[in-house]
Amino acid sequence: MNVLLIATNQADRYMDRMVVRPLPVGLAYLAASINEERHSMRVLDLMFSDDPLSEVSNAVNEFEPGVVGLSIRNLDNQSYFDTEWHLPGVKSVVDEIRAASDATIVCGGPAFSILPSECFEFVGADLGIAGDGADAFADLVDHLERGDDHRSIPGLVYRKDGAVVVTEGRFTSNFNRPPRLDLLDMPRYNGSGFGVGIITKLAQAYYQTADSEKFSGQDWRIRPVGEVIEEVRNLNTEFGIQKVFFIDSGFNIPMSSAKTLCKAIIETGLKIRWNTNLRPGECDAELTGLMKESGCSLVLFAEGRGESSVTGRLKQIGNLADLCREVELPFTLNITFGEPGETGHSVQQKIDFLDNTAPAFATTRVGARVLPNTQMAQVALNEGLIKSESDLLKPTFYVAPDVRGWIADRLREESKKHPRWHLC
Repeated sequence: MNVLLIATNQADRYMDRMVVRPLPVGLAYLAASINEERHSMRVLDLMFSDDPLSEVSNAVNEFEPGVVGLSIRNLDNQSYFDTEWHLPGVKSVVDEIRAASDATIVCGGPAFSILPSECFEFVGADLGIAGDGADAFADLVDHLERGDDHRSIPGLVYRKDGAVVVTEGRFTSNFNRPPRLDLLDMPRYNGSGFGVGIITKLAQAYYQTADSEKFSGQDWRIRPVGEVIEEVRNLNTEFGIQKVFFIDSGFNIPMSSAKTLCKAIIETGLKIRWNTNLRPGECDAELTGLMKESGCSLVLFAEGRGESSVTGRLKQIGNLADLCREVELPFTLNITFGEPGETGHSVQQKIDFLDNTAPAFATTRVGARVLPNTQMAQVALNEGLIKSESDLLKPTFYVAPDVRGWIADRLREESKKHPRWHLC
């Protein structure tokens, strides 16, 4: 069977300002899972496309796929001021495929997994996969080729009697095959933004109950250090790439694993520059020192977690900033204004904190993008911002009532004084 994989993401800006073209590493792992002794495969990456729909049509007409897999990276750009909803573009891709072929269209990816039923309905795919897609998609392709019943595949999304069904359970990627980076235009990704992405670990993101999906970030699937090192080495030897981004929502958690990876980079003599995300909380001077020594050149701070008060969260971030400054490790900040309970006093606290902390650059967000199965979503429901969590398929931002009328203008004025503040 001919299998066409399409990376639909074309968003090439970080917070709408900095050019950052994220490598579709998930699609590369998906490609690696396909048994090419049984199937012919082609990858189409729309990141650099000037006319994506024409490229889709041409690829479908030339390759004549039996299955087309679409990877959806983000629902939107999460910008309050210049909001872009990405799903209509994906729907256009689906429509273009439909016009040229009767191939089975399968959707998946991080954005799809947030609201799989709603996303499936909107884009009009034949099937979908929620959660990790690599092994599930490979299994699905084999089932489709044989004509077997595929509805028992964990995480499969399909229609039955006019209703959307999401099969219980999820596949879990084990990274036992290296990503097929050779199928992507690696020279064009080299040097873009924060570096070529390498996954270091993943949260056990979704588990399913009878009536909903919940998020759990407590359990981690941590890749063996040797695999990460080998992937870094291959990027250098195969593609001449020395700047990488370790894809990790909190590189420092658990701290022992982060230190082990840094020491391995140092011991193997890899000459790389790398960036990553850090979470306030679990960090010490040894780790930031090892990060600096192993080639880390910039860290992106997530907002404080585990603290209910603004003062507590800012203190967490401040402690992390101090650790980075001690080893001259540049850092960025991401601060949300307008979260539930925000007041004029807390707004001033945050502005003063940004002034005093002086990051390499800061992203100041107006409003919090509301996502399903979160406390924010419950607040939005209680206050009538949304009627149901299904509404969150479209970009939805919460801004606290006490600051709603003036916070956008205030941050515009502050950003004029601070050229390194990126207003989002």
